[in-house]
Amino acid sequence: MEKRYFLLAILSTITLLFSCSKEKSDEGDGTRPPSSTCDYAPYTHGSSFSYMNVNSAKDTIKYTFTVSGDTTINGNVYKIVGNDSVFTCSNCKDGIYTQIASILTFQGYRADDLKLTYLKDNVAAGATWRDTITVNNGGANTSGILEFTITQKDFTKTVNGKDYAEVIAVRMDAYAIVFNNPVSVGTISTSYYGKGIGLIEADQLHDTTTILSYTLQP
Repeated sequence: MEKRYFLLAILSTITLLFSCSKEKSDEGDGTRPPSSTCDYAPYTHGSSFSYMNVNSAKDTIKYTFTVSGDTTINGNVYKIVGNDSVFTCSNCKDGIYTQIASILTFQGYRADDLKLTYLKDNVAAGATWRDTITVNNGGANTSGILEFTITQKDFTKTVNGKDYAEVIAVRMDAYAIVFNNPVSVGTISTSYYGKGIGLIEADQLHDTTTILSYTLQP
């Protein structure tokens, strides 16, 4: 059941199962923002983050992810964040946050072995970037696009009765490439990241994930 509702920085959509295995994707438009301190992914060893997912039927699941260590993929160091059932590999460098995802499915489309750029913390509200992916629909492979847009920045958001400051909101939209033209598949999610915390809320079509508590280790 946790796999169905797993959302992290990404986390954060439809069906996402994560593994630290391969990577195969673009990093968007190639424009790198200035250096940052990567405060929106404070994934020090032993830190933990507890979440609650509620779907449209009001079914509720609670779970906790812990930072268990590092792994190196193609020369890049990723933090391993998860629990006994699921985990993700997360990395931040120069204000660009990436994660390795093994499976993403949405509206009949399926993509494997993804490197997703889920956040850029020092670009302005309204900024967009794209990851180009290969997707399968009904046995036929085609190209797809995940477009990320910063819809709000540096605002305060209340989640489960607690105020979080300096929040960044990121909307993720999906496109299929049909006859060399992008065709909208729909909005997958809007995720909210709090400075010094990371993901605090992810809103999707049929469910919402919110943070309950967190413990940061030095």
